Amino acid sequence: MILAMMMGVALASTELPPVPERTMLAEVQHIYRGTGNLLWPGFDKVLLDLVLIGPESETLFCHAAVKGFVPAGRDPLTQCPLQTRSRELAVDLSAAANFFPGGATIAMGYPKALEMPPAYWKATVLHEAFHLYQSHIAGYAQTVAALGLAGRSTNGSWMLNHPFPYADPQVEAAFLAMGDAGLAFLKATSPEQRRATTKAYVARRETALAQVSAANRRYYEFQVGQEGVARWTELTLARQGDAAMRDDALGRWKGLATSLRSIREQGFKIWKRSAFYVYGAIEAEMLERAGVNWRDEYRRHPFGLGDQLKRLN
Repeated sequence: MILAMMMGVALASTELPPVPERTMLAEVQHIYRGTGNLLWPGFDKVLLDLVLIGPESETLFCHAAVKGFVPAGRDPLTQCPLQTRSRELAVDLSAAANFFPGGATIAMGYPKALEMPPAYWKATVLHEAFHLYQSHIAGYAQTVAALGLAGRSTNGSWMLNHPFPYADPQVEAAFLAMGDAGLAFLKATSPEQRRATTKAYVARRETALAQVSAANRRYYEFQVGQEGVARWTELTLARQGDAAMRDDALGRWKGLATSLRSIREQGFKIWKRSAFYVYGAIEAEMLERAGVNWRDEYRRHPFGLGDQLKRLN
């Protein structure tokens, strides 16, 4: 997810990250430059602009020179130029944001610090790499600004803290009904069932969004377009990884249905914006299963999944 910078305690060591972590990053590179580029043309042009946060030091991959970092040669695995410094960021970061001058950078702690198995860690890097891809879409930043949701926020905190009426009973009921329709889509076993359940979902989606203001509708479209599509991309590309990544991706595809059940059981007001990641991934899969060229349209209108879904009916 996109987060503001979280600072840690600077230490003195400047050791380079170990081979296993750099190997995993090279595997992620291979996936998004190969299958990822077929899925999203231009993905192969996105550098692995990432800071890997160890216990005592940080290593910056494929980024222009940053004050305070020391050049550390070229990594033979990722082919990235490296820079290192004593640690200043929190060891459990997993985010893409403007941590340094020059645009968005992925910040990742080691798998152990994030309590992630390697397969899930690599899939998470794919998720954040897609956020870098989004930032390279022509006019993307201007499209985000045009939503008019940032207010006085200058660090992206509005993306996390927007006052969406999650706890409003009517809003919650409508979004839970939308989730039920999404669950029916995930259970569908034929093209006819998928078409019918997609149509029902779109109708309930319109009903749910009719319960909120225009600004909140824009916020929903932003979240499903930015985070939901990133989740869909992460899960889709993870199926191109090693056996552990494929198994993890399969489990988390099935987990979308589990998430929808949990949203209903625990409450929309508990899940808040995390529910939009689930809805957005399902909406992207609806468009993909419909066989339309939705990804080209996405690059032109990244926050228009709703318009694309309505055109299916």
